[in-house]
Amino acid sequence: MSPGWLRRRLDEPLLARVRTLPREILPAENLWSGIAPRLTAVARVPGHAPPAPAAEWGFRRRSPTLAPPARAWGVRPALAAALVLCLGGVLWLRLARGAGWQVAASSGPYTLAAGRLETSELSRVRLGVGRIGYVNVEPGTRLRLLATRPEHRLALERGAIAARISAPPRLFYVETPSATAVDLGCQYTLAVDPRGGSLIHVTVGWVELTGAGERSVVPFNMAAYTVPGFAPGTPFSDHASDSLKEALHRFDFGGGGDAALATVLSLAREPDVITLWHLLSRTEGPAREAVYRRLAALAPPPLGVSRERVLRLERGALQTWWDALPGSPGTLPWWQGAAVRIAAWMGIL
Repeated sequence: MSPGWLRRRLDEPLLARVRTLPREILPAENLWSGIAPRLTAVARVPGHAPPAPAAEWGFRRRSPTLAPPARAWGVRPALAAALVLCLGGVLWLRLARGAGWQVAASSGPYTLAAGRLETSELSRVRLGVGRIGYVNVEPGTRLRLLATRPEHRLALERGAIAARISAPPRLFYVETPSATAVDLGCQYTLAVDPRGGSLIHVTVGWVELTGAGERSVVPFNMAAYTVPGFAPGTPFSDHASDSLKEALHRFDFGGGGDAALATVLSLAREPDVITLWHLLSRTEGPAREAVYRRLAALAPPPLGVSRERVLRLERGALQTWWDALPGSPGTLPWWQGAAVRIAAWMGIL
């Protein structure tokens, strides 16, 4: 039995499964109808926190997964795959920078002039983003096209979009009145209310939110809220309880302090470890100690990551723990990340 024969026998089922994956994943048609009422129903009074994310925001879509590679895969094939990925990424980068924005499809009336796109309450537009993906623009949305080189950048002033990007990280940016969403290769929805608050939900990959000198990293199957004048909100899991989301919202934007934090810690479960990791740097003193204890109970720190280093917010310790947390980018095997990127680049995903 030759290694080549065994490898073919193991590869064929995997390739057959990959070919059955859907070529395109679109958000539900009624997505905006569930978001709009929540964004507009309650007016935000100065000095008061905006409304917490609605419970119906809990999407259950998961990112595609691939089985681990067979042991028959040796070092040379792995290196060859990595080389192909690098070359493909360079080619993709060159192609992506050579194309601009274009309306790929539409339904209903819309206006596009002087770099500004606006949809009516009954229209939708699919906006092509060069060769790296597209953005579905929902009804009642207004956005501005800011740049196509060296990266693609738009400003979402109000309404909602659903973005699907297959490209190297940090080529696609969406600015909102309260934060900037930095694409790290993913699919996500982003809604902005008339007062500048936003809600982002990631279904594939990861998004980095930056604003007010701070940042939040939102992995797949998680969401985050942003408010003008505040740092980006703490990411929360699709599986988080409504009570945890409300307490987290009070902690981030409503001055909830130790009481809100205590509620978050008491309700936190394993799907909430990403939330707890973010809270380490957003607390201090006894509060940070309490966050550390709860996070360590749910996801023990890796070897070499001591309590003292974490409480001092040593960058290396925090990064090592982050990479080991379930759901973080660091826990995605390199071969799986490479396979997903290649499949997306080829149009399989």
